[in-house]
Amino acid sequence: MSAKMEYKGTDVEEAIGNACMALNVAREELDIRIISTGSTGIFGLGRKKAAVQVSLKKEGGHEQKLPAAASDKKVSTPKARPERPASDKKPSEKKASAPKARPERSGDADEQEEVVGDPVTPEEMESIRADIAKILELMGCPSEISIEQDQNNKVHAKITGEFVEILVGPEGQTLDGLQYVMRKIITRKFPQKVLFSLDAAGFRENRMGELQARAVRLAQEVKETGKTRTIPAINPAERRMVHMALQDDTEIRSRSVGEGLFKKVLIYLPGKGRRRSPRKKKGGEKSQE
Repeated sequence: MSAKMEYKGTDVEEAIGNACMALNVAREELDIRIISTGSTGIFGLGRKKAAVQVSLKKEGGHEQKLPAAASDKKVSTPKARPERPASDKKPSEKKASAPKARPERSGDADEQEEVVGDPVTPEEMESIRADIAKILELMGCPSEISIEQDQNNKVHAKITGEFVEILVGPEGQTLDGLQYVMRKIITRKFPQKVLFSLDAAGFRENRMGELQARAVRLAQEVKETGKTRTIPAINPAERRMVHMALQDDTEIRSRSVGEGLFKKVLIYLPGKGRRRSPRKKKGGEKSQE
């Protein structure tokens, strides 16, 4: 049995062409089996390549053998680079210094200050609007979408229509999911740094006002009871708004905790927001607290 090789491409034709080029044979000399026709995904996400398996056809009752270079081809693993002795290192190769501790009111870099993005052309903005419209149609929630760019080059898209309540979802979770997907699509489509936000019927603005009022109310409870209060997991923009609402209150502190995009915000008295290590008695025994 002749050796079989697998080749890939953006579509079946390209995969077969890659096989012919690698084996230096005409298409008619190959037995071809299509493994996968590939997929373009949606909006460039989830794309899969086409794959074919090929072997040389028999000639005069005898099987042809693939060229040794092709049949014995193995994927080589990159060799580990030898560690350069310390004495050979260039002066510019310095060890990375440990990051400085952030202020207690911070949690993420994107909670600190407004960021300026790169300009987006009208054609690119229309492309973004069209992608949002297509996604909403596929969800069965066709809606009106308006789009604009502010002085920091941030692109703001707004959804209106009868499906707004569905698209916002509980606590804005569906809207946050749509915004996340759109940011991924935009990153794949455009080379520049594009800042993007998605809103529906003024939900974001109303939500920010509610969060600020909630943060102030919880801060007052912390002062009265001494107990830490928590705002459940929210996105970076919302966490930034909470920290800003409390930044002038010198009696309390706020801090983001957790992993990933969504984090909780702790509101607490200074000295009570972090767990202290147990004190030790003389003789090495830990005190019972």
